[in-house]
Amino acid sequence: MRVKFITLGCKVNQYETQALMEEFQREGFEVTSQEADIYVVNTCTVTHRADRKSEKALLKAKREKPCAKLVALGCFAHPENRERLKRLGADYIVSQEKKPHLVDIILGRKNSSKSIWSFKITSFFNRRAFLKIQDGCDNFCSFCKIPYLRGAPLSRPKDDILNEAETLSLKHPEIVLCGTNIALYGKDLSFKENLTSLSKDILKIKNLRRMRFSSLEPLGLDSEFFSLFENEKVCPHLHLPFQSGDDRILKLMNKKETVAFYLDTVERVRKINPLLAISCDIMIGFPSEDDDSFSRTLDFLKKVRPMRMHIFRFSPREFTIFKESEVRDEKKIKLRYRVLKDMAEEFSYQYKKQFLHRTLYMVTEGRRCGLTSGYTENYIRVFIEERPPLGEIVKIRVTKVDKEKVYGELTK
Repeated sequence: MRVKFITLGCKVNQYETQALMEEFQREGFEVTSQEADIYVVNTCTVTHRADRKSEKALLKAKREKPCAKLVALGCFAHPENRERLKRLGADYIVSQEKKPHLVDIILGRKNSSKSIWSFKITSFFNRRAFLKIQDGCDNFCSFCKIPYLRGAPLSRPKDDILNEAETLSLKHPEIVLCGTNIALYGKDLSFKENLTSLSKDILKIKNLRRMRFSSLEPLGLDSEFFSLFENEKVCPHLHLPFQSGDDRILKLMNKKETVAFYLDTVERVRKINPLLAISCDIMIGFPSEDDDSFSRTLDFLKKVRPMRMHIFRFSPREFTIFKESEVRDEKKIKLRYRVLKDMAEEFSYQYKKQFLHRTLYMVTEGRRCGLTSGYTENYIRVFIEERPPLGEIVKIRVTKVDKEKVYGELTK
């Protein structure tokens, strides 16, 4: 039988899709990108927009082959959405907690003893491999439903991580450590291990070429963490989910960090490497956000000058205290989005310009329109005319930077 996966959302979802694809293949299924007998939509529900994307993906799969079995999987496949998903044509509704049992459910096997750490991969469908080290979060930010869906923090056994990292390092030039909140790694183990100690052991792997951290909340980090960026294998890039640059809003969000703490974090990593890339998340339209709080967020961002900003709108989420909130003043939200978008584009351009005529190291990830592209160690996407093998780290010199793209050439 042929099975097709459609994956939405975070890096953790993408990792779990890879693990499920490998498990289906071990059971004799053929994984395909074409028409299939089973469609698995690994859903996301972090925002209303994610809900809509999940619904559209399910509908598209059903239209592609109406007689195929359709699986709604993951965070949006929560029991409260059961009737909604049935109307979309889902034959199987498999919630996040039941995700490890998907193959058994399809095959009609019962009494499965699998856990979230039954997921394992031997390769990854992208050139840069995601490696899941942690699941769950108990920060309970007031706008976020994910702790209610993925549960309390769980740390993957260290030996499992190291074995998988060693396997992936033989096939992939970069490993990206991911989880719901990777800074919480070790919390359920009374911090006998933490992200720093785990990273140090991963960095000892002989064949590891480079390692990157995915999004993390810095409050869970120890003081030694920042010294990891002195290691040439660690990508000089840190993604921080700021959400706001105003302490009043951060407190209403139930964020444990303050503006001063975030600024101190940025200062600490930039002392090690002044050109280290900072990317971030910023939310607009949060309840009680006013002109003053938005102005303070702009001031904060002018100090940080992130090289990339993920800007998204607040949306009321089930289980949270803001589940009944209404998004008001649409015109003002759109205006604030435009201001942030313009700021983000300018910061990105100014950051990238610093590397004009300088050398960087790029993972060759794909080809399109006659150009090879990939990400550098500091998360700049570069396009080159040469055609080196894909899945390698190549030395390039940046030759041109404009607002849309960065161009380079191979160099020795």
